[in-house]
Amino acid sequence: MKSLKALVVVGLLFAIGCGGSTAFRSGKVYYEKNKDYVKAEEMFKQAIEEEPQNWEAHLYLALALAQQEKYAEAEESFTYAREIAPEDKKELVYGNQHKFFVDNYNQGITRNSTKNYDEAVEFFKKAVAVEPTYAKGHVNLGVAYSMLGENDKALAAFQEAVRVDPTSVEAWENLGITYQAMREYTKAREAFAKMVELDPDNVNGKYALADMYFNEGNHEKALEFYEQTAETQTDDPALQYQIGASNFSLEDYSEAAMAFQKAAALAKDSDVDLYRDSMYNLAICYLRLEEYEAARATTERLLELGETADMYELLGRILSKMGLKDEAIKAYEKAKELEGE
Repeated sequence: MKSLKALVVVGLLFAIGCGGSTAFRSGKVYYEKNKDYVKAEEMFKQAIEEEPQNWEAHLYLALALAQQEKYAEAEESFTYAREIAPEDKKELVYGNQHKFFVDNYNQGITRNSTKNYDEAVEFFKKAVAVEPTYAKGHVNLGVAYSMLGENDKALAAFQEAVRVDPTSVEAWENLGITYQAMREYTKAREAFAKMVELDPDNVNGKYALADMYFNEGNHEKALEFYEQTAETQTDDPALQYQIGASNFSLEDYSEAAMAFQKAAALAKDSDVDLYRDSMYNLAICYLRLEEYEAARATTERLLELGETADMYELLGRILSKMGLKDEAIKAYEKAKELEGE
């Protein structure tokens, strides 16, 4: 899962009007001087009854509610205050609302970074309650749920993120990853495709999209996106292996052999299993290309790493094609012997 960084708000803004009803002025005293947010809420509600279009009263009511962590109620008041505020005051309203989002969001980021995912969930839930139209909150709520293994809740969070901001690359990426984890591969591919549409140069998106096409058996499209990814990911052995596998499925054994060679060279000192798989498939490519000496040499190099039934079975096939029947029989017998261990 891809998590996001902490946010910064520069300069919390407060309304500074001095007018309004007695209830409004009393509410400001309770809020600003006494820090009595319960009483402030009461006074601001009274002020709104007296002056329903007093945008400052709605803003201060939102602030009082937010200070009490009544974030869903606060969001409604922030939204209405912003709606009725003069044009030059709308950003002031939003600045105050966003401050509460950022405070909780950053607390969630901190908890995520220390693997306190249960606590992270609670802070992100507060963040999205106070500002539900900000996609980053939903994305990180989903990340926290994912780390807890709660994929259904993570999915809902990522779906909400793309609903409130269809242009969020992070939201589409995490939605795709979640669908992939849930084995809903078609939906995963659609999410990754949207990610690449929004950010055509996104390497992670292209790689993920290629994997989805490969899983669906669309090897031509898979190869297209694997090769695009390889333009910048030049030292990724797994990527070269997938290019080889795609070409192999398309029966282009020459191209497959070159990719498997690259994968083997890159994986030799870092990933023994991938090295073996690459060399094994390289030998099969040589066999399909009727390059029997190269196939034999590749298989014998593999056997130096450890003898397995599969390797001897392959060697037997190669030797048989070369007309070396006695040697082929010995290889097949060795394969049977190893299978019985």
